[in-house]
Amino acid sequence: MAEAAQHSTVLDSAQQHLGKVYAKALLGAAERAGLVEQVLDEFQAFQADLLDAVPGLDGLLASPRVAVETKTALLDRALQGRVSETFLNFLKVVVRHRRGDCLRAMLAAAMAQYNERCGCVDVWVTTASELTGEVEMSIADRLESMLGRRINLNVRTDPRVLGGLVVRVGDTVYDGSLIGRLEQWRQTAHQRITQSIRDSSGRFETT
Repeated sequence: MAEAAQHSTVLDSAQQHLGKVYAKALLGAAERAGLVEQVLDEFQAFQADLLDAVPGLDGLLASPRVAVETKTALLDRALQGRVSETFLNFLKVVVRHRRGDCLRAMLAAAMAQYNERCGCVDVWVTTASELTGEVEMSIADRLESMLGRRINLNVRTDPRVLGGLVVRVGDTVYDGSLIGRLEQWRQTAHQRITQSIRDSSGRFETT
């Protein structure tokens, strides 16, 4: 699934409650349509590519001064044919009920409920530099083995992280011993991949 974009937002208790209610309804509709993962990906992309990226859109969808018809027409123009009808209809229901200010809470709740249903846990890994897809997959396998659960891996890069990995599961940031083991493993994996590329290049040169 796509990684959710980062956005500094504090959700109040009312938004969180409404988020859970609407998230449950969305997951139910998506499950009946057989589109749960697709709808969640669409919701994440909607937040990252539109709510977080288009100035004023967030406020427009949340504003009680903007007519519902204007909001639904905007959603149709932007999303018709680009997302599932299940997700588009959900957004229209949200704006008709004037709950556009709770969209972020709805996504957060939907992801949490989905993870609970499938026995997954969100894990955030922050590294100083970008990882290859192969290394990401290997890190995910290692973390699942360590935690004993399926994980939804989210990878961030932050140049301020010096020489290692920062691993967060929920509100818990794992101690240096785990980070150290993962970093040692990451370096070993990187070295193996580099050596494999060199070996492949050598075989090519000798043929």
